[in-house]
Amino acid sequence: MPRPSASSLLPALPVAGARVAGPRSLLAELAGLVVPVACGGCGLPDVPWCAGCAALLTVRPWRCEERAARLDRLDGRPLPVWTLAEGVGAARQAVVAWKDRGRVDLTPRFAAALRDAGRTVALAAPAVPASAALRVVGAPSSPAARRRRGGNLVDALARGVAAGLTAGGVAAVPSDALRRRPGADQVGLGARGRARNLAGRVRVRGGGELEVRGRAVVLVDDVLTTGATLAASRAALESAGAVVVGAFTLASTPPPGVAPPSHEVPSARPPG
Repeated sequence: MPRPSASSLLPALPVAGARVAGPRSLLAELAGLVVPVACGGCGLPDVPWCAGCAALLTVRPWRCEERAARLDRLDGRPLPVWTLAEGVGAARQAVVAWKDRGRVDLTPRFAAALRDAGRTVALAAPAVPASAALRVVGAPSSPAARRRRGGNLVDALARGVAAGLTAGGVAAVPSDALRRRPGADQVGLGARGRARNLAGRVRVRGGGELEVRGRAVVLVDDVLTTGATLAASRAALESAGAVVVGAFTLASTPPPGVAPPSHEVPSARPPG
């Protein structure tokens, strides 16, 4: 991208009858010249999150657990996982930008998308009273990732899911009950490598047992790839007495060599 000239940093003088930009829009334009803004998904300039990329997450949640062999215990009852987008193209780039390129401005947009997903799923489920509220637990990041990102970003997604479930009549409370011990990143590992990498590294934090024991739990992660992270999280929670009943993700990675089908049908987004 060429550096802006000195003249381009000055606002153009309005012509007769032209609408003069207000101070806020002028500041936004100047900020965009100093620190260029681009869509977190497709890279479209001058917008942080374009309508086309937003549409990728404005869909009815769909089930994707059949893609993750690690979630199948061969008991005929795979863990149901609801997702919103195929983890390819702009959706994948948006998640990478959010997690590893400092685009935390996408957090409220992702959380809102999963809030709507939680509400949609809850409306089709039996009501759950507050006394039996589910716990919604985000998949844990490694200590190094937490330091680099300023926390576990997935916790914000878990809060979105909890809010959506509650709005749909299934009482839910977010919980950061899980922790992950230091170790290598999961990026670039296959199914077996991911499972080995997480073996014994996901645990329920001190005091977390009291939050989840005897409770139904819904897990949340950013992307479902092999299912290793959700499987390790499920095992840790169940060892603490929880009952894991489902999971939500922003996206699901299609199997290698399989063209992703289209799931983009309009969702019933609640007003407001």
